[in-house]
Amino acid sequence: MTAEGAARGLCAGVGAGRGVPVSEVVALVRETLARAGCPVGALVALATVETKTAEPGLAGAARLLGVPLLGFPAGALAAVRVPAPPSATALAATGTPSVAEAAALLAAGPGAELLVGKRKSAPPGGPARATCAVAAPADGDRGRAPAVPSAIVMASPTRPGCGPALRTRNSYQGDSVPTPPALLIAGPGTRDDGGAQALRTLLDVIGARHPEVPVAGGLTGSAPSALPLGAAVDALAGQGVTRIAAVPLLPDVYGGVPAALARAAGRHPDLAYVCGQDPGGHPLLLDALERQLDEALGGGARRPGDRARTTVLLVGGGSGDPYANADVARMARLLWEGRGLTGVETAFLTHTAPDVPAGLDRCRVLGGAVPGPGAPGRIVVLPAFPLSCGVAERLRLQVDGWQAAHPETTVTCAEPAGPGPELADALVQRYREVLAAGIPAAARGHRVGAR
Repeated sequence: MTAEGAARGLCAGVGAGRGVPVSEVVALVRETLARAGCPVGALVALATVETKTAEPGLAGAARLLGVPLLGFPAGALAAVRVPAPPSATALAATGTPSVAEAAALLAAGPGAELLVGKRKSAPPGGPARATCAVAAPADGDRGRAPAVPSAIVMASPTRPGCGPALRTRNSYQGDSVPTPPALLIAGPGTRDDGGAQALRTLLDVIGARHPEVPVAGGLTGSAPSALPLGAAVDALAGQGVTRIAAVPLLPDVYGGVPAALARAAGRHPDLAYVCGQDPGGHPLLLDALERQLDEALGGGARRPGDRARTTVLLVGGGSGDPYANADVARMARLLWEGRGLTGVETAFLTHTAPDVPAGLDRCRVLGGAVPGPGAPGRIVVLPAFPLSCGVAERLRLQVDGWQAAHPETTVTCAEPAGPGPELADALVQRYREVLAAGIPAAARGHRVGAR
């Protein structure tokens, strides 16, 4: 069989040790495909033993390659005849003496043959933690049904940058378990490409930390975007998702998220969706705020003298919803407690008072009123919104304008916390709150998650 013929449906079997990096798996798969003389685009699936489908390194590699990760029971893999000698290590760890070659052959279907036998990764300065083999259906058997995997981690709905959607299958009865409700993260529309990239990164973080959660994301608003929310909804519906829990990144000031969902869902009559609460005020975000504060103070500034003359201005995006604005005030109080700061004031970019210049005026007065000797007080402006989404630059411009009028005051503008683990976990917790409340089959635009 020629490589050109095999390129119509290549399957890569992969084995991996615990904690294998995504980069090591992807590099090995690419090298193995190159050895077969086939392009990466010819790959249709990664396959492994069922117990390894939750390994972040394998799930992440499947996302980056844009293919599903298939998992087969150890017993089914053990029954496959392979050319490589049996591996005692694989048998002890997974219950089958062959993972990579057996999984590749099962995924490629009846009559498949190996194009490249088992290869080991070769990371610089470390032990090999991944194996790979590539198989393709035999010419005469194309179109025949392949073996049915017991678990499938679906490819990203909008690649790059979306986490996996997980399907499982009852290995005893063979009944497919419906795709779980998907987490749809909705960010505000922005003309800034950095906002779209930050959302992609956040989706990757969620996919790595919570591989069991089907997740996608998109941006609302009229600004052109590389990640429109409607396209994310279409992709999820195309994967068989019938229920969506939408979680806004920021308070939904103008109802843009339900409106965008309604337009997209109109193309999918069987799709039910519910809008959850944004992560503002979540305790996990407080940890991210303190991390950004430490960075703004130069790192390690935890001694009383380092913070005694520091006033923080916590800036929210601003909303017509007073409860959303109250979340910023609550976080300001929690940030102030026990951290030795002069004080923590609040301000908002839009829609409500005080605005950023007024907040800085209050911080200047508060810092100047602190008694005792020492250097003049300083102000740290700390964004309460986790991702830039086009508003971080607006904040910096307002701070720079105020600083120009008050050169005697030291002001540092911190960066947003970014798509870190705290934000990822907070969003997943909001998603679980929606699931706990339930998503009726006919739900359209219902909101859950009372503040």
